[in-house]
Amino acid sequence: MLHWRRDRTAFAISGGGARGAAQVGMLRALIERGITPDLIVGVSIGAWNGAWIAYRPQLDWVRQLEQVWRQVSRRTLDMVWWRAARNMVRRRPSLYEGGGLSRFVARHLQVNDFEDLAVPLHTVAIDLTMGTKAVFSHGALAPAVLASSAIPGVFPPVVIDGRQHVDGGLVDPTGLDTAIELGARRVYVLDSGYAGRLPAPLGSMNAIVDHTFQIAAQHRTRWTIQQMGRSVEIIHLRPDAGFLRHSMDFRATDFYLSEGYRFACEVLDTRRKRRRAPELAPIAAPVYH
Repeated sequence: MLHWRRDRTAFAISGGGARGAAQVGMLRALIERGITPDLIVGVSIGAWNGAWIAYRPQLDWVRQLEQVWRQVSRRTLDMVWWRAARNMVRRRPSLYEGGGLSRFVARHLQVNDFEDLAVPLHTVAIDLTMGTKAVFSHGALAPAVLASSAIPGVFPPVVIDGRQHVDGGLVDPTGLDTAIELGARRVYVLDSGYAGRLPAPLGSMNAIVDHTFQIAAQHRTRWTIQQMGRSVEIIHLRPDAGFLRHSMDFRATDFYLSEGYRFACEVLDTRRKRRRAPELAPIAAPVYH
C-alpha cells in the first residue's frame, strides 16, 4: 500500500474546449505563487493542459503553453464545416475524423509515455466497451490524452487495448472525484466550465447542448465539493465573466488567458490573506414550479 504525505496536493483540470485557455492563466497564477502539484488529473482539454504542465511545472513552460494556445483554431484542428456536413450525410460516427487533433497533440507533446513526466498525470475517459470510467496513468501518453478529449459525436472514439474510449467529462467533469480517489488531501480545481444565468435565450442546437452539459457538470462538481469538502481541502477556481462562448469557439483565447489569470490571482491572494478556503464558486439556484 502506498503512503502519501498528509498535504498531498493535486491539480484537477476540467474540460471546457476552447475555454481551456483560462486554465493556462490559472496555472500561471498558481506557479507564480509557488503552488505546484504532487499529481495532476486532466479531463478532456484538461488532459492536454495537464500533460503539458506535468512535463515541466515551471513558469517559463506555462508561458510557452500560452503561445501554443494562440495557435489553436478550428482550422488547425481540421474542424471545418464541410467535413462535418459530409460526415453527417454519410452517417459517420462523428462530425470530424480527429486527424487534426491527433496531429496537434503529437506535435506538441514533449514525451511519449506517462512515465517520462515530471509529475504523475492521470487522464480520465469513458470506456464505452465496459461502461465504466477509465483512468490512464501509465504507458503511451498521446492515445490517453486523445481518448479523454474525444467528445462524443464530435470526434471518433479512441481505441485503447481493443476498447473504445470517449471524453471523460460526463463521469468526472473536473477530475476532482478522481483526484480524491487517488488520495489527494488538497485539490486546486481549475474549472473552465460555465453554468451561470444566460442574458438571452440560446439560438442554436449546438449552444443548447453545450450549455446543458456545462450545467450538469457544475452540479456534479458542486455535489462532490459539498460531500467531500470537510475531509479534503478544495480550492475551486472557476471564472465566470465572458464565458458564454461555445466551447469550440477559439476566437477569445487571449481573453480566456487573461481572465483565468486575473481570477486565480484574486482568489489565491485573498485566500492567503484570510488563511481560509474561498467560498464555493456560485451556481444558479434551481427554480421550482
